[in-house]
Amino acid sequence: MGRWELERAWDLLEEGDLLEALEHAERAYRRHPKDPEARFLYGYLRFTSDGAYEGLRLMELGAKAMGGEACAELWRIYGTEFPAHLLDLARFLERRGLPLPGDTAWAEAVLEEQGLPPEVAREVERWLYQEDIPSLEGFFRKRPSPYPGYLLVRLYLARGAFLRAQGLAGELGEAWGGDWRVELARLLARFPQEGPSLAEEVRPLLARRPKDPHLAEGLALLALGVGEGRVALELDRAFDPPLRARFPHLEEPLEAEEEGRPLVPLGLFLSPGRADVSPPPFAWEAFRSWLPRLGLGELTLWGRPFLRSGLLSPEDVRQEMREGVMRLRFLEEGRPPFVPLASLGELLGASPEEREAASAAASPGELAHFRKAFPDSLLLELYALLYRPFGDWPEGRVRRLLREELPWGVREALRLRLELGRDPLAPLSPPEPPPGDLWPEEFLFTWLLLAPPEEEVEEAFLVPPGNRAVNLDRLNVYPLRVRRLEAQRPWRKEPLPEGGGLEDWARRLPLSLRTFWLVELEVDEGMGLEDLLDPETLRDLLEGLTPGARSLLARLVREGRLPLSQAEEKALAQLERRFLAFVGAGEVGLPGDLRRALFRAL
Repeated sequence: MGRWELERAWDLLEEGDLLEALEHAERAYRRHPKDPEARFLYGYLRFTSDGAYEGLRLMELGAKAMGGEACAELWRIYGTEFPAHLLDLARFLERRGLPLPGDTAWAEAVLEEQGLPPEVAREVERWLYQEDIPSLEGFFRKRPSPYPGYLLVRLYLARGAFLRAQGLAGELGEAWGGDWRVELARLLARFPQEGPSLAEEVRPLLARRPKDPHLAEGLALLALGVGEGRVALELDRAFDPPLRARFPHLEEPLEAEEEGRPLVPLGLFLSPGRADVSPPPFAWEAFRSWLPRLGLGELTLWGRPFLRSGLLSPEDVRQEMREGVMRLRFLEEGRPPFVPLASLGELLGASPEEREAASAAASPGELAHFRKAFPDSLLLELYALLYRPFGDWPEGRVRRLLREELPWGVREALRLRLELGRDPLAPLSPPEPPPGDLWPEEFLFTWLLLAPPEEEVEEAFLVPPGNRAVNLDRLNVYPLRVRRLEAQRPWRKEPLPEGGGLEDWARRLPLSLRTFWLVELEVDEGMGLEDLLDPETLRDLLEGLTPGARSLLARLVREGRLPLSQAEEKALAQLERRFLAFVGAGEVGLPGDLRRALFRAL
């Protein structure tokens, strides 16, 4: 059976069906975990589908046992991003007396530039690829040297941890002042505050052409930041594939430079998702240059400080985005139907360093790493709770927190989370803030969960504002929002007007619920709009309906009228989940595509 799964996976890979190939390869690997071919193929598909380093590790185990073409394919992958891994593979092949699939000169030049022994460089490469800050920082503290220090500065800057990056860059300068890699790290760390005014200090570095892609990426960012886009383009083209293919955040600034409209990379001076920081004086003008290129999701990520300060208004963006920006502005300002917001760090009076650590952490492990510097931080303790699902909250600890003096919004958010953990469908209402009190933005969706399904509230669920913690709250709350709406059925409370049809029915369905149903149809039943309009698929779908639901659908299609009889109410849920998600999303016109398809099928 395992061999059949493996052969089927190869066939699907040749056909270009990577996801299906991955499923078969995983089954083959689970049955025969030490089979070299199963390891290689499953690892290859894991790595190419989601970039998992574990896939690369399995691929290497398989390739070293298989040799030949498998090692050549591994060599190709290592040659794009893993120079230390490439040299390790070259040594293995030489020991076996096998020919090398290519040249190692580039990889040797990179390791010489890094100044790391090969066995150490491979581990650093792995941690960097996984963005494993705790492991990389642990290594740096045990065996400090300029290159790992530079990498840490870049990782912290990419997370918006500017203060931590500045502190680390200062340490590097004291230990290795004069090293160009350290100087690059120091200038990058200073940019969030000083910006393009660093141009004169940056200029001596611009003549360098690093072989290491991560050093080249940092230098390209700095060049773009001080108006030397020509240098950034030269660095980009010096690599194959170009730097922008390896570092997607370089793509738009480099394209803009080619068009003669220079942009300062946003990650150089803005912390993603945060509104509780004051941007430097040059930030607004630099950000305004980006506005013609940004979508609504990117605006929520980078534009919150300017929305909160009132600098960014709907008139600053394209016509089609103005309504979305107005909604985001109302949310930032706490206008009804929203609640006035502040970050947990602001409400608790946490230090800037604590707030930055909380926002920068990308996993519970990283948060635990950052908490070592702030062992008594209530802010970081609450952030650790956000990573836990509703039913997994330590009730005793939360009860002890509730006995402490907490701001109104923090206390209410914790209380609601406890109650919802016990009974997700409890009939609760969103608490009204006393005058002057604010709700923690990290628990925004806990509050929105209980709000009526007004249009603004529903749209907020689909374009979440804020940082990673706000999105963690949304991920926990969104399925519960759907459960509560399905139980309450607010769209059924009032009868439709005489002559109302499917369109009127669909418009009453909350947007978050329709969206969930669309995803559910796609994931669970593999059914998209094109399937719904396919006669054979539609016929199979209709056969799955109960007689009552089928009869109701036939009446709606032929007569297009509501309200419903009491007996037909019982058949309603089957139709809502299957058909109204498409209608309500505006993807099907009625009368039109769906009505004609249904009329023929019925």
